[in-house]
Amino acid sequence: MGLEAGTIAIISAATALAGSGVAAYSSYQQGKAQERLSDYNAALAQQEAATAERDAKVLANRQREENDRLMARQRALFAKSGVVGTTGTPLLVQADQAVQGEMAAMDVERTGNIEAGRYRQQAVLDRMQGKSARRAGLLGAGSSLLGGISQAAGVGASYRLNSSGK
Repeated sequence: MGLEAGTIAIISAATALAGSGVAAYSSYQQGKAQERLSDYNAALAQQEAATAERDAKVLANRQREENDRLMARQRALFAKSGVVGTTGTPLLVQADQAVQGEMAAMDVERTGNIEAGRYRQQAVLDRMQGKSARRAGLLGAGSSLLGGISQAAGVGASYRLNSSGK
């Protein structure tokens, strides 16, 4: 005793719907997982940005301290040689050294800020990618469901055509 054509059509339609449901759920979950991964990557990029800024400040302060030591050595050498360091050429040398030292420190900070900016841009891109993946998962889920419904409807229509021809 075999299955009737109507029963086979119902089983085929139910199988198509179930399969599309599983595919839809899988697509939705994949989108959510990709979004979580992208959010995690964005958080890491934000941490790297903060680290780059902190490191740049530390290095810039070290540069300033080194410049202060260099200027102190210059003053000591000027004093040791009997040169008055508060006027004329010695003053110009120290002023130039102060400017050069501060420019070097500012360059270190600028480099760190540029690096931090790159990390922040990456964080923005990661978040956008996550949102896009979530949307793609939702669209994939919807597409799978519609495909399953269409397939089930096709099975039903085919059954009706075949059974009305008898």
